[in-house]
Formats: sequence, C-alpha cells, structure tokens
Amino acid sequence: KPSGLTPDIPTPCGLRPEGRASAVSTPPPTRVMPAVRVSRSRRVRCRAVLGAAAVGAAATVAAVAVAALGASTNSRAWVSASGGDGRGGAVAGAEARKLRSGAAQGPAASVAEGGSAGVSRRRTLAAPVAAAVVGGLVAAGLVAPATQPAKAEALTVEQPSMSRAAIQDAAKGLSDFERYVLFQAGTERAFTGKTTNGYAWDNPEEGVYVSPVSGAPLFSSKAKYNSGTGWPSYWAPIDKNAVLERVDPRDQENLPSFMWRVEVIDRASGTHLGHVFEDGPSPTGKRYCINAAALKFMPGSAPEGDAKQATKKTKT
Repeated sequence: KPSGLTPDIPTPCGLRPEGRASAVSTPPPTRVMPAVRVSRSRRVRCRAVLGAAAVGAAATVAAVAVAALGASTNSRAWVSASGGDGRGGAVAGAEARKLRSGAAQGPAASVAEGGSAGVSRRRTLAAPVAAAVVGGLVAAGLVAPATQPAKAEALTVEQPSMSRAAIQDAAKGLSDFERYVLFQAGTERAFTGKTTNGYAWDNPEEGVYVSPVSGAPLFSSKAKYNSGTGWPSYWAPIDKNAVLERVDPRDQENLPSFMWRVEVIDRASGTHLGHVFEDGPSPTGKRYCINAAALKFMPGSAPEGDAKQATKKTKT
C-alpha cells in the first residue's frame, strides 16, 4: 500500500484508528418497549368477570342437561299415556271423546283438560332450556336480571260468576282449538288468529270484542292498535272489572320469577284471554296482547277507550 495510509482494519467499536467510519457498521440497538402496567383494581375486575363467566357457563350446561332429562322423562310418560303410539293427549280414550263432545265435567278450567301433547312436550323442553340459558347469562354478568312483572290483582282465579252448566253449554259451540286457547291457556300462532265468529286478528272494523263464553264486553276497537306482534292488541279494556289480571301460574311453575308474565282472564267465565305487558302506547303504556280465538267480535258502535280502566304502569 502507499505509505501514509492506515490499513482498513476496523476496531472493535467499528471505527478506524483515526476516527473515520469503517465499512463494517455496528447493528442498531434493539428498541425495548416499556412494560404496560395494569392496575391492581383492573386485574381484580378482570378475574371477577372471567370467574363469573365460567360459573355462568357451567350453570347453563348443567341446567340444560337437567331440562333434557326432564323432557325425556315427560316424553316417556306422554307416550305411555297415549297408549304407546305418541298421538294421545293428557286425557285418553273415553275422556278425550267426552272433551271433544263438550260433555266433560268441571268448571271452566277443566272443560277442556285434554289437548295437544306435542305442545306440552315442546313447552316442557323449551321453558327450562330458555330459563337455563338466561340464568347462565345473568350469572355470568352478561345480562341484567329483569324487573318483577306488574303486581297482579290476585294469584288465584276467583270463582267465576257463571255456573258450571252455563260454561259447559257455551263451550259446546266452540272448536277444539278455541277450547284449547280459552280453557288451557293456549296461544294461537302470530298473524293467523281469527275470532270465534270468523274475524281476522287485524280486523279494522268498529265494534266491541266480547267473551265467546260469558258474552261480557271486554275490549273496544277504539282502544285497539297495531303492535306489530301479530296478535290483537289494546291499550285498555272497556271495564277493568270485567277482566282479572294475575301472575301466570304456568310461568310460576316453570320459569324463574324475572320471566313471569301477567295473565288476563275473563272474570265472568274464568277463561284465558292472553297477557298484558308494559310496552304499549300512550295514554296507558299497556299492551293487552289477546288471542283472537278467545274473542267474539260484535260490529257496531264502540265506546271510546278509557285509560282509567287499565292497571297502572309499573315503574322499572
């Protein structure tokens, strides 16, 4: 090499002896991200949420398993009661024939004790499973529990003012499905209902809806509105003394209290009409959701709706 030049040998620090940069560069230092600090309170909350979710999921699985076992047991009992062919109802043989002919003995609640076993099977499984799922979500903290339903007037049906013989007489003119709705608290499919004299559930005519059993006027067309649910809906009855509101006993037997509904009953005959909810329009905020099959329409002049006839809306 020419004299006076320093050999191109890098030093350990990457520089030439005279301080100039070498051809071999030092790799850049690795950037270290600062550690994310999580407060103790946040860690505690996270652990609590995860723990609640695990408990809720376990509760849901266990409840669904119990519900399925109960449904299986009820299914076997149902098949046994039907003679093993799966087509019978809760009442078999001669008793079922008596019910179809309207000759069954007992008050309104027992005029049509027979009915659809298939519906019973579906309810047996669906109700506990729904309760289990919702209960699991509540336990997990993912769903807030609902408020209690509106305070019902009574927990038991009062003695109907109609005699047993009069109720049986009126029931003879009803179809099997209408008896199922009225005497077994059945529910018609949405958007399909018809009154006992053939008017559609969304009938726009003016008139009065009466009980097909007692004949008592129950709801006015002037208090009717389209709730979008597929069932006749009213924001008030004609006379609050003509209907009875109570916590639905079937919900009490099968569902947790935050899922209970308030049943609406014709006071004179003790027959089931539907349920009342607190999501209706003004002036009452109530929605009387009634089966069309539990009503008879009488066209003509109808009284104005009276907000005072509806039960007071419960604050939630």
